[in-house]
Amino acid sequence: MKSRFRAPSLINGRRQMRRFVFLIAAAALVLLSLPPVTTSASERDGRPTIVLVHGAWAGPSSWDPVVRQLHEDGYRTVTPTLPLTSLAGDIATVTAALDGIAGKKILVGHSYGGAVISNAAAGRSDILGLVYSAAFVPDQGDTLVSLGTGFTPSDVANHFVWTGPPFAPGSLALIDPAFFPQFFAQDLPAKKAAALNAAQRPIAFIPIFVTPSGPVGWHSIPSWYQVSGADRMIDPAEERFMAARADATTVEFPTASHVGGITVYSNQFTHLIERAVEATAEN
Repeated sequence: MKSRFRAPSLINGRRQMRRFVFLIAAAALVLLSLPPVTTSASERDGRPTIVLVHGAWAGPSSWDPVVRQLHEDGYRTVTPTLPLTSLAGDIATVTAALDGIAGKKILVGHSYGGAVISNAAAGRSDILGLVYSAAFVPDQGDTLVSLGTGFTPSDVANHFVWTGPPFAPGSLALIDPAFFPQFFAQDLPAKKAAALNAAQRPIAFIPIFVTPSGPVGWHSIPSWYQVSGADRMIDPAEERFMAARADATTVEFPTASHVGGITVYSNQFTHLIERAVEATAEN
């Protein structure tokens, strides 16, 4: 009679082998069920990340038409939200965003966002280009108020709604919603202007408009500028002056409102950003 006795080590070995095979099969099923790992077009071809900085009385949603087109063209975008409580605080917000992004970047600013990106770019080697839309471009020591010297001031300040005494350091200001479309977005359809109006955010006017700029990046970083020819927030002549002083490659949309360059003309403005990418591709 043959013995049915099996050595314990042999039995344990077979059990361990079956368990190992089962685990391998289970792991394979899990891997097969996962979505494929993909990389964006910008990651594959080394294109820079586009960082878009909104202006005063606005938020990241003001960039939606431009962001949509950049994504369609394969670019990665980042749209930080500014606190709008001080120039220094807004610069710090953008600096933190830049520090968290690997690789090269193109910085884009609208309106007050132009002052923020000019400061945030100073001394950095990862910023390939600066692109401005109807934006402030200060030099060191300039304030947003002093930049307007000699140019036609906007009447919008007469239509602010304040949280405290007007023009007091701690008071926040909104543009009266009844007047927002005519100053900010007179060339937009009513529904789109109303959406921007609803998204407007209050600003600390004094800490933003009378704080001198620190060192700026446009002296050493190439820049592009889009002038809004029908701007009622910043005198178009002031925009042309700032663009020329920065030696920026300049385009003008003659009928664009303050926000028209990134909404009505978003396709053309997106092309301007992409021209900046192409021009700096070898850097």
